[in-house]
Amino acid sequence: MLIMISVKPKIHIIKNRILLFLILISELISFSLLYYFRYKNQNLALTGFENKTGNIVSAVLYLLISLMVIVNIFSSRKISVSYLWFILFVSIAASFALTAAGFLIQKEIRIVLSSVFIITNVFLFSAFAVITFSSNLKAVFLKSLLVFVIMFFAGMTYIFICVLSYSDDSETYITGDGKADAGVILGAAVWGGNRPSPVLRDRINKGYDIYIKGAVPKLVITGGGSPNEMTEAEVSKNALIKYGVDSQNLIVENESNSTVEQIHFVRDKLYKKRNWKKIVIISDNFHLMRSKEICSFNDIKADCIATDKSYSTEGNMNYYLKESFALIIFWMCGI
Repeated sequence: MLIMISVKPKIHIIKNRILLFLILISELISFSLLYYFRYKNQNLALTGFENKTGNIVSAVLYLLISLMVIVNIFSSRKISVSYLWFILFVSIAASFALTAAGFLIQKEIRIVLSSVFIITNVFLFSAFAVITFSSNLKAVFLKSLLVFVIMFFAGMTYIFICVLSYSDDSETYITGDGKADAGVILGAAVWGGNRPSPVLRDRINKGYDIYIKGAVPKLVITGGGSPNEMTEAEVSKNALIKYGVDSQNLIVENESNSTVEQIHFVRDKLYKKRNWKKIVIISDNFHLMRSKEICSFNDIKADCIATDKSYSTEGNMNYYLKESFALIIFWMCGI
């Protein structure tokens, strides 16, 4: 009887260690997949670890998770076997979501799957923080959920504040002191099939301002469009020509549907081929931090200038919140 009592705890610990080891392997595979797809989504070759924001954030997250898993492998704490099975399932499911997001074409589905991947990994971090540091493992799922909610909202609040307080480089260029190889006007909606929306008009105007001051010799105008209407780039080109800009100084990209695609065009067709040293991104302020991060990841040196467009308080909050989510997804998944 005494032998049976002493054997049961040992069996439980062995099961714990096996499951924890499997979770560790799953997380290492997940990190490798994440790193691969981050570069694949940017059409970049893997050349080793680079000092980029997304790389550092994900490396720290996975390192902390792995360290906590290893600590528990060598610990004699009795963790619920069923809960470890659940964590293993979540870890594997997250990797499947990431892999699907990496191969699918439809952007909306990729964003949803990438969001699922990020959320599940934040939960895994929360779960192991509770398992490692909690003195009592009763109600471990509820405790993990509470820590997850706190971490999620704290992280989102921090990113939101960073995006909200982002300061552009307007002063340097408005005074005429700043110089760059080109200004890049990011696309926005077209109204009535051939007119710039107020958002696009403000971007056009700001691009014209720095062009006429001699800060940039050329303007890159970007943005595709819907069937049966002019593209965002074509509408921008027409407006700038009416302002008196020489068409020879306008470079048109009229097929992109996202900020990433627009910056890829600059990278592949202009920045490297023309040996540019710096560009100026022109967009709304809420859009600039992510745009600069995309440029940085693609080894494009970029300054940023915000338009003068003003929004309602509610509209501002919605745009900044949306950009905060988009920035996290770019950092982690390269989308």
